[in-house]
Amino acid sequence: MARSAALISMVLAAVAGGPATAAGVLAGSWGNDVGCAGVKAGYQDSDAYVLLTAEGTETYGSGCRFEQQLTSAPGTQSLRSTCSAEGEAGTTIETILVTNKGGDGVFVTIPGLEEMGPLQSCS
Repeated sequence: MARSAALISMVLAAVAGGPATAAGVLAGSWGNDVGCAGVKAGYQDSDAYVLLTAEGTETYGSGCRFEQQLTSAPGTQSLRSTCSAEGEAGTTIETILVTNKGGDGVFVTIPGLEEMGPLQSCS
């Protein structure tokens, strides 16, 4: 996936009793250059598309919804997520890491996939 240079700062937070979310902390959408262009255009048109919101993360052919915050350490959130992929039946449960690497940006790690990022604010 294409990588873009960005500097962002965020921390994901969980809402007690509900799905994991960063509502109120992570406002708007965050993505690589292609992801942010897709948000502004209203559609995805590239395999390089990566987008992160308070509710989950998505790429051109897959998506994950945050369900539960598992752990929180300075700069890193571990989130239980329900994921689906184009061309595959059903969903999988994955533990996704969202990591703030300071000056290097924010990255999303899904087991078995290449780390995605850095991500920037799409506003």
